[in-house]
Amino acid sequence: MSLHQFLDQLEQAWKTGYEFIKGSPVILKRTDINSVMSHSGKILNERRIRETLATTIELRELGAAAITDASHQSRPGRADFYPTLEHTRILNSILEIEFPDKYDEWEYVFSDSAWGFSQLEYLTRGQNVMSNNIRFAPWELNVPAQLYDIPPVRLVEKLRDAGHRVCYVQDAFPSAHRGGGQKDTSMYALPNFFNRRGIPVFPSRNFAEEMIKFAELNELIHSSKKVIVALFGGKVTDYLDVFSLYERHKHIEILAGSLLSMVFLKSQHPTLSFGVNDERFFQDIGEEELRQFKQHFNKERVHLAKDLIITTPDEIVTKSLNAKAKIRYEVQGIGPETVQSYAEAVKGAQLLMVNGCPFNIRRFETFGKYFKEFLTLVRNQNGSLKLYECGGDAITAIKYCGIKTDISSTAGKLGLLAPMIEDKSDLEKYAPAVVPLIQR
Repeated sequence: MSLHQFLDQLEQAWKTGYEFIKGSPVILKRTDINSVMSHSGKILNERRIRETLATTIELRELGAAAITDASHQSRPGRADFYPTLEHTRILNSILEIEFPDKYDEWEYVFSDSAWGFSQLEYLTRGQNVMSNNIRFAPWELNVPAQLYDIPPVRLVEKLRDAGHRVCYVQDAFPSAHRGGGQKDTSMYALPNFFNRRGIPVFPSRNFAEEMIKFAELNELIHSSKKVIVALFGGKVTDYLDVFSLYERHKHIEILAGSLLSMVFLKSQHPTLSFGVNDERFFQDIGEEELRQFKQHFNKERVHLAKDLIITTPDEIVTKSLNAKAKIRYEVQGIGPETVQSYAEAVKGAQLLMVNGCPFNIRRFETFGKYFKEFLTLVRNQNGSLKLYECGGDAITAIKYCGIKTDISSTAGKLGLLAPMIEDKSDLEKYAPAVVPLIQR
């Protein structure tokens, strides 16, 4: 399948949904907002809120009878699981000020998840319920037999059996999820399940446009002679994904930040507590994963940070406890020596992909100034270099430094890129989330 064929199928899937929605169906809309947020929960950029609002307005104007927006706000930011209440407030404010003709008859209603699902069948035309911070992934990772009994499936099938036209609209930003090449990821297991049950599934305009970005990014990765992935944070699976690509593609090189050592901590220091917001960074990984991970430190085409690299868990713990600082930020950063060595490594590259945030935003002068210096330096030394942010922390970091990216996704995950660039001849593998949406 060529890129043009892939894009044609994607466009056709959207047009099919466009026609179906004219028939006034009840819609379950899946949204991952994932706004760029400060550590205190302040929304730094309303773009994604406006984009998902545009989808809802479009669905309503096409003829949707009612919509439940099963939305989720997670990262980026240090704290996970921020409630969607602030997003609901902003959505209503935008409607009231910019769309006063719509606000009187249609507004976002904030609810908890269970109530939001229960109310869908009672909504009148044009109403929308935003259900609070739904994590679809645990459900969608179930085997098909277990999916029958989850709330969204029960609700949609109940409405269908009662004679309603129903459909599922995938408005989640696909890059907000891991792809990982796995069969059942949170992006497409549930759409696949609905498809098998005869319930129409359609991509939103947001979803389709972002998948097009990923296909185009994939083409750039393959056409480049040298690609740099800068790893400043993330989970062990992010690193293993990237190293898997590194081993298969000789034109990919890695800038490995000091956070690499941290994934060992939970296994080797299980009694340490780092606070609820940092706990998810300390995963309990098995011995085999640990062995695989350690062997990547001293490979060719892997450039280690020269400042603040601490290679043993004991040293990391000691340094953090002595400094009385949160461990994540005490060892996560680059200094002046690393700026120069990293800039040297990037020379000759056509694409620089940044994952993670190499500094604590509240202590920008500690490490952030060096990150900005690094980005500015590589920009100046190579005017044709393309810069892409992989994930919300990178978006926040690059935005904070005032650096403009060339390729912008909403929250592009490295894990999603893994299946995309494995096989250039098969575009369906590049975007597995789209396959159930385009194969009717």
